[in-house]
Amino acid sequence: MRKSTATVVSVAWGVAVGGTFACLLPYLLNEWHFRRPLPYWAVAQAAGGLLICAGLVPLVQSFIDFTKADGTPVPLASPPRLVISGFYRYVRNPIYVSFLAILMGQVLLFGSSGLLEYAAVAWCIGAAAVRFYEEPTLARKFGAEYQDYRRAVRAWIPRLHPWTPGEPAGAAEHDEAEGRSEIASERRSYMARIKGVSSARAGLYVKIAYHFSRRGIAKLTGRETERMIEPLEMYAHVPVLFKGYAKLEQATAKLHRLDKRLHALAELKAATLTHCEYCIDMGSAISRQWGLADQEILALPDYQTSPLFSELDKLVLDYAVGMSRTPVDVPDELFDRLRQHLDDGQLVELTHHIALENMRGRFNLALGIGPAGFSNGMVCAVPAVHP
Repeated sequence: MRKSTATVVSVAWGVAVGGTFACLLPYLLNEWHFRRPLPYWAVAQAAGGLLICAGLVPLVQSFIDFTKADGTPVPLASPPRLVISGFYRYVRNPIYVSFLAILMGQVLLFGSSGLLEYAAVAWCIGAAAVRFYEEPTLARKFGAEYQDYRRAVRAWIPRLHPWTPGEPAGAAEHDEAEGRSEIASERRSYMARIKGVSSARAGLYVKIAYHFSRRGIAKLTGRETERMIEPLEMYAHVPVLFKGYAKLEQATAKLHRLDKRLHALAELKAATLTHCEYCIDMGSAISRQWGLADQEILALPDYQTSPLFSELDKLVLDYAVGMSRTPVDVPDELFDRLRQHLDDGQLVELTHHIALENMRGRFNLALGIGPAGFSNGMVCAVPAVHP
């Protein structure tokens, strides 16, 4: 489903269903009257107003996450992939929890025992729908991926720390009890060799850059993960390098002369040749967003004989292979053949993308930065060898 269509359907569904259960029915039940059942109830009313506002945040964000995944909250138009980003990393049913928070906020705001009974009935109906319809449907559709997610994230009580795809169930809670660093080393077979600068320790400029980088990467990959900006967290140890690298990536993101398919093929091939797990993980997710099929991602090692790639595709992949060799090996014949398809600006852009991907890969490998979980549960390219 196109994102514009998904947005319209999601908004319409949210207004219709949310408006009915959170606003219209309480109003028709004649419960929208301010009461003060106890002294100093004004404090409870203020808390109720805050609770309503707080409930709207995960509700809106969850609808946005569905739209980013090319789907809607409507059961008949659900996303083709499991939504486990945003507030879904804390609780499995953030939309239902949001509605419950909004209803409980109304209970406090209006001082209504009738609304409390209504909220209890609404929760029972929602819990039954989740238990007997949504969970079996998701289990059939996504199989082991959903079961892993279900074991790790509770249905109604939010986690204190966000779940990361691939993290064993209960790992975050165990970390809190036993010490985060020791358990992390046991949980992952990969650990960065130095600890990045967290958002809590970062200055204002870095915090802002982290925020927008997370948004940008989530848009590119279709997912938001715990370790998604780990390379940036390394650069933050040297602020002048951080600023320079951030500007380089910003400038690169504005390049649009080269077709996205060629861009994706070149970068992903370079990533498989450096064996950078973070780059392969992220590159595979971006490639899917840019139109590469799973079969094409898996066929990269044998691209020269694969019927899935056009002549230009193969020339670009040859160019990525030659540039990723040490020393670089780009014959004049190969470059001349590329010039028959691409103009000078496109060639410079292509060369830049491959060179930058090599730099990213070598930086990440040297510092021990592993995959971030962008392609968990989905097809991912495999590391290759230089022919």
